[in-house]
Formats: sequence, C-alpha cells, structure tokens
Amino acid sequence: MKKILAIGVLTTTLMFGANVSKAEQVITMQGLESAMGMIQKGFLRDNPAIMKLGVDSLKEKLVSINSFVIEKSVMDGENFDAKQYAQKEVQNITILADKMLKDFEEGDKASARETYDKTLSQCMACHTTIRK
Repeated sequence: MKKILAIGVLTTTLMFGANVSKAEQVITMQGLESAMGMIQKGFLRDNPAIMKLGVDSLKEKLVSINSFVIEKSVMDGENFDAKQYAQKEVQNITILADKMLKDFEEGDKASARETYDKTLSQCMACHTTIRK
C-alpha cells in the first residue's frame, strides 16, 4: 500500500514539475517578446530611454533561457546539442542588442534598425531550430 501511495506521489510531483517548467518557459518567452516590443516602441517614438529599457529587459530575460530543459538530439545524422545552440544564440542576441542601442544613441538609426532586424531573425532562427 505504501509503495502505491509513494508511486502516486512521485508521479504527481513529476507531472506538476513538468507543468511548472513549461509555464516558466512561456513566461520567459512572453518577456522576450515584450522586450522586443519595447525596443520597437523606442524606434517608433524616437526615444533612446525606451530603447534602453527594452534592451535591458531583453538581456535580463535572456538569462532565463538557461532554465529551459533542452536535450541533445540527433539532427540530420549528427549530434545536435540544442542547449549549447541556445546558449550561443543568447550570446549573439546580447551582442546585437548592445550594438543596436549604441547605434541608436549615436544617431545611426538606420544601422540600429538593421541590427533590430538581425536580432529578430536570430530569435526566429532559434525557434525554428529548437522547436523541431
């Protein structure tokens, strides 16, 4: 009887643990989306302060990406480490965000906009690769 009860408790704990992880992932992604929206508002309002808030928020939310459970997989016959790929993308997006803010603050808004587009492309590429 105790074994059945223990198995039930263990199963329930694992199920709820998986749901919390999924909820955390959703919250992280919503935060990243919101940060990109804030950056876009900075462009639309031509306001460096809003742009800086968005970039800071983006960089803060990118740290949360490490909480994702991403396992290695075999992709096209090769070992593909999705977690390592995601961490590399976090570094790339952070560099792009800093460059975008620097260009915007220096008045080179065309270059800042190009960097925003590259950042958004990096986001979409990561989603495409990881979510297969």
